[in-house]
Amino acid sequence: MNRMRGLLLGGIALLSAASGCLSVAGRLDEQAEQVTHGVLEKAYNRAAALAEEDSADTGFWQAEAGTLALMRGKPKDAIHFLGLADESFNDLARRRYGASVVDTTAALAVNDCTMPYAAEGLDRVFTHIYRALAYGVSNDMEAMRVELNRARQRQIEWFGQCSEDIVKQEDALKQLSKKERQAVRQAVNQQTAPTPLAAGIAETVSAEGAEAIQAFSTLRGFGNPYAAHLTGVFRWCMGDAPRNDLAMAAALAPTCSAVQADALASAAGRVPQKRVWVYIEDGLAPRRTEHPFTIPYPSLTGNGFGTLTFNVPKLEPRAAAATSYTVNHMPCEQLTDVDALAQDQFDRAWPGILTRQVTRTILRVAMQEGTQAAVKTHRDGGEAAALLISAAWIVYNAATNAADVRCADLLPKKVWLAALSRPADGTLQVRSADGQEIRIQLHPQGNALVWVRRAAATGQITVLTVDLERPAGYTTI
Repeated sequence: MNRMRGLLLGGIALLSAASGCLSVAGRLDEQAEQVTHGVLEKAYNRAAALAEEDSADTGFWQAEAGTLALMRGKPKDAIHFLGLADESFNDLARRRYGASVVDTTAALAVNDCTMPYAAEGLDRVFTHIYRALAYGVSNDMEAMRVELNRARQRQIEWFGQCSEDIVKQEDALKQLSKKERQAVRQAVNQQTAPTPLAAGIAETVSAEGAEAIQAFSTLRGFGNPYAAHLTGVFRWCMGDAPRNDLAMAAALAPTCSAVQADALASAAGRVPQKRVWVYIEDGLAPRRTEHPFTIPYPSLTGNGFGTLTFNVPKLEPRAAAATSYTVNHMPCEQLTDVDALAQDQFDRAWPGILTRQVTRTILRVAMQEGTQAAVKTHRDGGEAAALLISAAWIVYNAATNAADVRCADLLPKKVWLAALSRPADGTLQVRSADGQEIRIQLHPQGNALVWVRRAAATGQITVLTVDLERPAGYTTI
């Protein structure tokens, strides 16, 4: 009786774990539907409620709620939830990349969803970009500067992690002959060609900056020209000391003429006057979905071959809201392909995901074989015990078969940029290739930043404006 009770309680615990993991996928499906159709209020309310719960998903939902708040045009709510998310992520970082010994053990025994959600480099950079924009809309320039500096720091941290990949690659190359190394480098260069510096940019960058640019050019998962340009424009307009941000943006976006022009003007010591920068975040970044694999294996109980199915996450790209944009009839230029950054980041995480899944699969094979043997043994002694063992296996199998689909899927698919002189009447006309038109009336100030968020062709469009004029009391550095 005690044995049956123990099995029953264990089954209930595993069923709870399984339902929790599966509910994340269901909630994300519902959220994606609401965001695509512009029902942001419902999506935000659900995310905000989940952000208050104490679970492995708390940090994830805090970040989602903060992003949705910004998309709703509610900067105060965005500041609140994104701040909570950053605190959660910092706490996880202190616990060595988001997983304690207990978390890791539970993940190997059940699934990755039991580990607290730990945002990766790209996601953390966007957390601070969005918080900076929220502060800018609230006219708190000091706080905006702090958040942009933090975004810069997150980029450096992410670069540090990506650098480890380069070191490993270099160590592997050392084992090859000179001819083999040349062949490998040529193949790599064809896929990730180093970014050429525009004429005049190289002279404006320090030796340290030039070295960083050379390294960043082969790291798609790190090079985020959106963050670099936004930070550079802010510092330029506020009179802060330049820190190579615009030069870095120019190196990472060599085909964007607006970015190149800003970098050259800043390096020449020119001060921006009555300039407007329009950043258009279009579409939604790739989302994670479950992808099943079925493997055969020779049964240890003499039953021939058995089969086992396990799920792993897979990135699923989503459609853009529009293929191009214009601002006051000026074509916008693509600044950042977030899809490529997200894919590169996922590729770096994939070996770890697969290793843990293989470990779990081996454990599940052993459990399945043990369950079959136990059922066979107990069948003669009582049907109830056999049924209970079978039920416990079904619950455990479901729990270990859930893929971790948590990722910052509310980020944009692409970021477009237009930089222009301020119109005399202060009116901007943003038009998309699919015929959608937005009219924006700027505040009666000088330099301005305009943030346009269009997640889907049929969804809600958010417009936020930040006046980039130094307020009284702002401290330049």
